[in-house]
Amino acid sequence: MEYNIFLSGVGGQGILSVTDILCNAAVEMGFKVRGSETHGMSQRGGSVFSNVRFGDVHSPLITERTANILLAFEPAEALRYAQFVKSDGYSLVNTHPIPSPSFILSKNTYPEINAILTKLKIYCERIFTLDATQLATDLGKPIIQNIIMLGSLSAVPGLPITNSSLKEALKLQFKTQFYDVNLQAYELGRKRFEDFFS
Repeated sequence: MEYNIFLSGVGGQGILSVTDILCNAAVEMGFKVRGSETHGMSQRGGSVFSNVRFGDVHSPLITERTANILLAFEPAEALRYAQFVKSDGYSLVNTHPIPSPSFILSKNTYPEINAILTKLKIYCERIFTLDATQLATDLGKPIIQNIIMLGSLSAVPGLPITNSSLKEALKLQFKTQFYDVNLQAYELGRKRFEDFFS
């Protein structure tokens, strides 16, 4: 068995925290885990991605068309790395745009979200979208949009990591006083995914 998750977004979105939670949950379940991360210009909102692989894997890097899930915290970053997801995989996309410095400096217009999603369908038909940033803001903690995205990922059919293992890893990741709000965000993301595909 081999399972690959490609995470993408911009600096400051908590991608590496979600990567840690996924890796810890997979290890707890007894999987061999490999991963890599690229910080890029993370301090300035630049492109950031990480790879999480578990099962019978030897390399930390995901090759094109082999990711079971593309977990994108920003829509343009979903499109930037769309070639990594399998055609029968899942793309989970936070639709809240964060224009990177390259857009701002070049004075290019940020693409319409529908145009991004249309291009993304060339690579993957099963696309789940939500504005995780707005949902997190509604909960009073914009920073926890990453945990809403993690919750959505937890509901993907066939994910070998169990819901209970992910929730346990979530508990290990955060201090007690922050656990409840993060669990609420996780459960919200999970329910949104289940409702979307039901």
